[in-house]
Amino acid sequence: MSKIGENPVNWKGISSENQAKNLIDRGILLTWKDARQLKKNLSAEDQRSILKYMAVTLAERVEGRLPEEILIEGLLIMLVNSNDDDCVDIFLGELFRQPNREEAFMTLVKIAVTSDISEVDHEDEIFSMAVALICELGLAIHSINREYPDEIRSADKLLSHVTTYLLSVSNSNNNCIRLSLINYFGKTENNLGSRPAFNRILGRFGHTILEHLFSLLFTKKTEAIALQYLLENIPFVLEADNESQKILHETWKYYMLKKPERFSLFMQILSHHIRDNILENDRNCRKVFLQHLAILLKVASDINHRNLGREIIKTIALFSDDPFQDELIEKILKDHSIRKSFQKLLMILSESSTNNHSALEEKIGFRSSRRGRKPSFAKTQEIGTIHQITYLGHKNIAKVS
Repeated sequence: MSKIGENPVNWKGISSENQAKNLIDRGILLTWKDARQLKKNLSAEDQRSILKYMAVTLAERVEGRLPEEILIEGLLIMLVNSNDDDCVDIFLGELFRQPNREEAFMTLVKIAVTSDISEVDHEDEIFSMAVALICELGLAIHSINREYPDEIRSADKLLSHVTTYLLSVSNSNNNCIRLSLINYFGKTENNLGSRPAFNRILGRFGHTILEHLFSLLFTKKTEAIALQYLLENIPFVLEADNESQKILHETWKYYMLKKPERFSLFMQILSHHIRDNILENDRNCRKVFLQHLAILLKVASDINHRNLGREIIKTIALFSDDPFQDELIEKILKDHSIRKSFQKLLMILSESSTNNHSALEEKIGFRSSRRGRKPSFAKTQEIGTIHQITYLGHKNIAKVS
């Protein structure tokens, strides 16, 4: 490694935290190749210390465009190669501690989203991380502002700034960016009277990204992480506008008919999640979900798929404590296009005093004929949002046929 005295002139062969900080001070770009080597040469603690130093330096340079571009690209390259949500949290945590953090936030958003990337061979990965980082920044501001309204001055202005730049990239075909945007706008517009940004992005790419996610859900190698992302984000889709519900229905209808057993299992898991995790005072998500189940029951009735019908009815049964369930069943029973056999099962459900699955299965005369281990989705340790998005966004799976 070439040196001037004790100071390195580039990142090649860097072996200490202090050497790295010296290069940051001098505005030397961290390249992709050197970032990979840095990860091998330095301890996790040293790497995290460098990320904190980058945050401090970023806040000090808010008036210089070129030094900030160099610093932010190096930061993004380092974050991509770490693929660790904790590293993003550490950087943002330090940035929030800076006295001029609001100016630093504005600069970070603008440069991360608009600057040209010199590492053209890795442009997609770096830009995806830029969007993910800005989403995490926006979520942090949103969360703090909701709990401590006076903590961040100009919080509304900052969030508007984040929204403007994130919507500017919503035409991207990059699935990582699309997954980041769904999670961000789903969380920030949740429980609002209107969801303009969330509805807008779903209108742009909702069908494509839902197709991508469900193809991954019904592929063995990717099902565990796809399931985690879907459980966390489908409730946001259920709160979206009517056009979004049409997109969701078409996706569910396709996979229900192509993968009836696995789809039924997914709906059971999703229904438990919605029932147990959606707040009691937020019943619209539950109501829309039950309405989807009713429409899917009609599809199963139209093709006389008895097993699908029974599974959907069992899923509806999970919401026996929800006032809308009785109203829904009454509407279905009045729909003469629903087969009598399905209506009979619904009548048994409506007259039942239990929502215990085993008891209901006995009442409606349906027990699985399959022997052996109960079907399930693969499980994995829960991972952070950025890790989920990176993993799922880079998987290319053919549509189920």
